[in-house]
Amino acid sequence: MNPFTPRVTAVIRREFILRVRSKWFLLSTLGLPLLIVGLGVLSAFLAVRGATDVGEERRVIGVADPAGLIGDLLIEEFLAESLDAARATEMEELSIGEARTRLSDSSYDLLLMIPRSAGRRSAQMPGETPAGNPGEETTLLARDNVPSVIESSIRGALQRASVRARLRSVGVQSIDPGALLRRTSFEVINVTESGEARSQDVYRMLSLGIAFFFYFILLIYGQMIVRAILEEKQSDIVEIMVSSLRPWELMLGKIVGVGAVGIAQMAVWALVFALAAVYGLTAGASTLAEAGIDIASIPVPWGTLVLMLFFLIFGYLLYAGMFAGAGATISNEHDAQQVMLPITLLIILPFIATQGVIQSPNAGWGVILSLVPFFSPLVMPARLFATSVPVWQWLVSLVLLGVFVLGAAWVAGRIFRVGILMKGQRANLPQVLRWIRHG
Repeated sequence: MNPFTPRVTAVIRREFILRVRSKWFLLSTLGLPLLIVGLGVLSAFLAVRGATDVGEERRVIGVADPAGLIGDLLIEEFLAESLDAARATEMEELSIGEARTRLSDSSYDLLLMIPRSAGRRSAQMPGETPAGNPGEETTLLARDNVPSVIESSIRGALQRASVRARLRSVGVQSIDPGALLRRTSFEVINVTESGEARSQDVYRMLSLGIAFFFYFILLIYGQMIVRAILEEKQSDIVEIMVSSLRPWELMLGKIVGVGAVGIAQMAVWALVFALAAVYGLTAGASTLAEAGIDIASIPVPWGTLVLMLFFLIFGYLLYAGMFAGAGATISNEHDAQQVMLPITLLIILPFIATQGVIQSPNAGWGVILSLVPFFSPLVMPARLFATSVPVWQWLVSLVLLGVFVLGAAWVAGRIFRVGILMKGQRANLPQVLRWIRHG
């Protein structure tokens, strides 16, 4: 039997056209992605402009090194960083408090105070807390706010100068400290049974993104169904509609119609973000290549994406049936918040669990949650992207999810059949159970 009768199709078309034509849909569908992309571009522009402004703004750094341990080395490093620096010999015998009061009258914008105790032990360098004197450490005094670019340059220069001083103390003069401090490139590659290589970091980020996407879809459009049913009940049009079609047909039309709106909106968002991502990745390909990330070498998991789509559809149908049944039991917006709360928690809990599943996708508790229908729409896709899931596990998960979708539709249909015509006080739990038994 085909459930999509002409009457159901008419409800779907009505729901879709009514919502697509609304100003909210046009604003959120076109405005939101453009706003996000625009904020990203603006943020990048301001970051570049801020770095340019910092480069144009010259600041004089004074180096107070009473032990004479690395002062000259620091000045060499600062000059290599295009920072103006000079030895602040007149400040070397002052305490931090005294230096603070003298800074405003000095010619320095920044003053780097290196404690005398830093030179008492050859194994200890500036920037490290001296043994027995936990309060003595290298301090940077500044007249004004220190931009992060300058702060990073000072930290790097201090570290390199400290390494050079250590090397000099043991007679090594010709080694580049930058080479010693350079991080080693490191990447974790997961190898599947078929020999397929997966970058662990990339797929973990993808898993988290998919989980958030599912959470957003289920939460937003599930609640939209409740409000769509509530609007019908408050406008009295539902009595006319039920006289010409069955309650389950109205419920199915509402669920599919709102879902179609969501698909259309997500398609537009995906297109805008895909174009922005392609442009951004193309523009930053050289930078990513320097970081050891080859975009072209990252495989597209088409099979996993198809499975993800099935879990999204089944998960939406499961929660949409629950939201539709809940919406049929209420008559005002205040009650809507209360009946949606338990269902919303059922969506939030698997989203929270997904954070741990991404880190340990093959843990026993993660496998179990990926089979539980109320968790599987979010947890199983996260596992599919994070690791190689045995075929029997995702098959069982899909079958169980499909069974629960049918069960939720049956329960929601019996609640909807009676509750859609009920008005006034919100139905209590015994009434809802009676509707399910005798609906």
